[in-house]
Amino acid sequence: MSESSLKHFSLFEGVPHDALSALETAAQPRDLSGGDRLIERGNDATTLQFVLSGRLRVANAAGVTVAHIEAGEVVGELAFFADGKRTADVFAMRDTQVLEITREDFERISADHPALTHVMLRLVSQRLVAATARSGAVVKTVPRVIAVLPAGDSKMPDGLLDRLADAIRKAEPSGPGVATMASEGSAPGDYLGWLAEREHEGAYVLADASGAEEWGRAVCRNADALLMVATPHAASPQPSALETAAMDWIEPEDRTLLLLRDAASVEITGSRAWIDARAAKLHHHVALDRDEDFAKVGRFLTGNAVGLVLAGGGALGAAHLGVIKGLQEAGIPYDFIGGTSAGAAMGGAIAQGLSVAEVLDQMEAMFIEAKAMKRLTIPVHALLDHRTFDHELSTRYGSKDIADQPHLFFGISTNLSTNSLHIHRSGPLWECVRASGSLPTILPPFIDADGNILVDGGVLDNIPVRVIRQLKTGPNIIAALGDPTAEWRVDAEYSDVRGPGALLRDLLLRRKPEKKIPSIVETMSNSMVVASRMLVKEMDSPDDAVLEIPLIPGMGIMDWDQGRELAEMARLHVLQQAQGEGPLTRFVA
Repeated sequence: MSESSLKHFSLFEGVPHDALSALETAAQPRDLSGGDRLIERGNDATTLQFVLSGRLRVANAAGVTVAHIEAGEVVGELAFFADGKRTADVFAMRDTQVLEITREDFERISADHPALTHVMLRLVSQRLVAATARSGAVVKTVPRVIAVLPAGDSKMPDGLLDRLADAIRKAEPSGPGVATMASEGSAPGDYLGWLAEREHEGAYVLADASGAEEWGRAVCRNADALLMVATPHAASPQPSALETAAMDWIEPEDRTLLLLRDAASVEITGSRAWIDARAAKLHHHVALDRDEDFAKVGRFLTGNAVGLVLAGGGALGAAHLGVIKGLQEAGIPYDFIGGTSAGAAMGGAIAQGLSVAEVLDQMEAMFIEAKAMKRLTIPVHALLDHRTFDHELSTRYGSKDIADQPHLFFGISTNLSTNSLHIHRSGPLWECVRASGSLPTILPPFIDADGNILVDGGVLDNIPVRVIRQLKTGPNIIAALGDPTAEWRVDAEYSDVRGPGALLRDLLLRRKPEKKIPSIVETMSNSMVVASRMLVKEMDSPDDAVLEIPLIPGMGIMDWDQGRELAEMARLHVLQQAQGEGPLTRFVA
């Protein structure tokens, strides 16, 4: 243990040197390997731990990680000072060193050095305030020590670490900085000392794990996250021996796969095999001739990636194209698109790399020219004939896998087979869009290759904010359609609902009813968004920005002929929200 190890803790700023020396003398160093348990839930809290190096995770009774603890932090202080029981398990995520002190020793030393008592009381108060504010939310820190290693038989490109480090600096220009370590840049033992110094500085660390096996294992075993790099000319997606060992140490949620290609013009294929072999939580397609791709990776690595969540709403979803156009004009990046129903359709088209103008043309060709949603059928499986709609979707979105799209994307449908939300992150893109927009009774459900019966995602989650928060850290822009507080009422009474004779007469005479009664489509679509609109009202994340996109009065979910006008309204609304004190100003690059 180095002299005055505790002096690096911001917690002890201003505490006299002799108090820290007394604390360090009484405390015992304890070394942990990745996976070792430091604290066991239910045990008496008789010791207090100070993390000198490494990283720990806190797990609840179900084994789910609910928090991370970094170097320079304290472990278990609430139960320790309450003289209570441990309420969670704490495990080392990699090689970790802590200082451990007993209650008796701490009380003896703090009696002679009251400054320690004041410091710990302040810490306990801060933790209690934070716990109250979180209300049980999961708190996970962004990994700072990242092992960068070749995927399969890939070779690490020259200059890759430098480009990644530059991207991190741009994503956090006022951050603690980035340190890089080249392959076999030091002896493994010396690397650990160098790493401990960088951790005390709070810097991000990018370490090249390629090279000799001993070096690679030392880097990966002491990393918080894996960044596996697949290069354009790699032959096989089979993980290397080093990757296999590293994946035993690092959980899937902290694994990222970079799929490099020489140029943006090169077609993307075969991504799923690389992703599945590594159970990577996220993957990024990076063209070596596009600085924007590296900038995106930098935002993800620092927890600053911007998610874009698009609500469902039929023709009202045309507003999302205006939102995207407005974000582009305002210089606001969006790194991960997710949507439901129409949101999945618009987001999926953009994820393909199409421009907003191209998607608007595509939308009008499908719904106005081809009348994809205006063909009735015998109402056994649904009211509408799905064949034209399916043909248009399969032609325009294609069978290319979601994982092979240049931009990160997911869509949402409701799985009636499993009674759960179905998150589409792989499989043919057109099938995702079709399933996500399967409005019950209006269109027949989509049945996938596994026999799952899928209907519109709006049944369970019309604005999939919770999903994107599970998939990434950082801020999100949430595009809700209309005012979630607006009430839907009609100037009619229940007795005005027409019987079959009146309906047939009015249909033959092409006569509109005297009073407007909700149609099947209107009732179904509004029924599905009730829960999501309630959720929008309750969204309180300070990181996210909720856009309540104004709609054209009287426009319905089948009024595709008004889509272009609505998109322009949304574009202007976004540009307005990106100025002055609008909610989007903090996203402007």
